[in-house]
Amino acid sequence: MGFIGSILLLAGIYLLVRRTIFLVNANASISPIVSVSHEYVPKGRGSVLAYVPTVEVLDSQRRSQRLKVDTFNESPVYSIGQQMHVVCNPVRGCIEDTFAARWADGLLDLLISLVFFAPLLYYKLFTPSTRPTVSLNSRPDA
Repeated sequence: MGFIGSILLLAGIYLLVRRTIFLVNANASISPIVSVSHEYVPKGRGSVLAYVPTVEVLDSQRRSQRLKVDTFNESPVYSIGQQMHVVCNPVRGCIEDTFAARWADGLLDLLISLVFFAPLLYYKLFTPSTRPTVSLNSRPDA
């Protein structure tokens, strides 16, 4: 259990650090959707055909740039011209500007790792020690 928890803890830390690096150089904006592609995206153990929006954002030199948003929907909910709240890093792409899109992956892994660590912590903190105790006043039998 502790080994699985350690792996999940490391994965959670990795995802949080990776997301933090993304967000340090990113800008939040409300950007127009300029195109919607219908493509296969990973979901669960396979992939599904879904709609993926592309938004137009301004880079650091104030030039227009088109970036796909790292989100999708199986229903056609995105329309060209619709405004979308996004956080974009020109080098790494865009995500939706929601708490879940920013932090869910890393925090979920950390919470799952705590589930695996909880029995180990409980055992260490609340079970009586099975080690023999030695008292200073005890004498060996002669």
